[in-house]
Amino acid sequence: MNDTELGYELTAIAAGIDEFERRSSRGGGILEDEGFIPLYLGDGLVVRREYAGWPQVEADLARAREAVALLEDGPRRDFLAKLMESLAAAAALFQGRELGYEEKLSRLVGLPAEPVDPVLLASLEGLLREGLSKAGFGKGSLRERIAAWEAKGAIPPGELPRAFAELQLEAKARTDELIADTGDYLMELNPLRGAHFTARCDFSGRKMDLNVENSFTRTSMKHLVTHEIFPGHATQNIYTVGAYERGAASADVLLCSLNGVPGVIQEGIGDQGLELIGWVEDLDDEIGAALTRYRSAVATQAAWMINVEGLGDAAAAEYLREAGAMQEARIRGRIAMSRHPYRGPFVASYFHGNEAVRRVRLAVEKDPARRAAFIADLYGRMHSPESLRRSNGVPPRARGEG
Repeated sequence: MNDTELGYELTAIAAGIDEFERRSSRGGGILEDEGFIPLYLGDGLVVRREYAGWPQVEADLARAREAVALLEDGPRRDFLAKLMESLAAAAALFQGRELGYEEKLSRLVGLPAEPVDPVLLASLEGLLREGLSKAGFGKGSLRERIAAWEAKGAIPPGELPRAFAELQLEAKARTDELIADTGDYLMELNPLRGAHFTARCDFSGRKMDLNVENSFTRTSMKHLVTHEIFPGHATQNIYTVGAYERGAASADVLLCSLNGVPGVIQEGIGDQGLELIGWVEDLDDEIGAALTRYRSAVATQAAWMINVEGLGDAAAAEYLREAGAMQEARIRGRIAMSRHPYRGPFVASYFHGNEAVRRVRLAVEKDPARRAAFIADLYGRMHSPESLRRSNGVPPRARGEG
């Protein structure tokens, strides 16, 4: 099989695993009712494999592993090899097998099984402190500075729907111009409480769920709109279906919501949303971008300490509160996700995805031709961080490089 045929094969297997796991667990499995593919875009486009037992799944995965090994070395083989391992790791977890946190990181999520480089973490903290000082928040602990900056710009709760509507229209206009035509797609704001997330894309329902237990600034709302809708998750869904239907993409793009390797770059697209549509307007937006990177690094570090070093919930909460200056609702959500037997390692996908997309964006954005090719590659193919970098001719990051 060539890489296009193999992409279809792995998509059919993944969709079959999703359907079989849902049918077998009846919503009571390791992913509850969310499933392996929360939003499968391939209905009517890719025929799912029909499975009656896990031995059939294992046999298909073994054949796929052999086919991947025969592909020519390059970014496509990089990605498909990681996708194959991700499917195999998920199948093992769905069958009740035990995988350690480090193995979940490397196989299920396709990321380095290691904590965040302390040199990089210190560099991110330094950039954030520098931005806050420029904005007049140069006194006190980092937590106090961030809290004061967020309090100054907080949007009154009653004004959130209006702010959301205005920001969504601006983000859509920029996305339509710089990324792809999103047609008549728009979302409504759905405020809620008690969720283990800050915001979520309900693509089919055309709603952005927002946990209003948190407070939000204009900058943080811009970040959430770009992450969840334009040019983030909703745009990715629109783009990939169109690309596959017109023959410009292989079938595996339809797995962009898979709870596996593809999620890393999809979170990176979301967290780089402001930059991808040229919407960093002022110092507050620069601080917001630095804060996103830093908090994702802190959350990744906390998840490692919880799962590998045995950090308790109270100590983890204190670390996220003091080091990450996170609001209490977000702290609860990050700890709950870190503790989850399947979702835990995906805490790291935000940090690594953001870093991967950011690195390539910075390398190509001053060359219009390279940038156009990068956007088509970013949205029109599934990637791991390594395959995205190789596909766009970007070298690995050196130790300590920001």
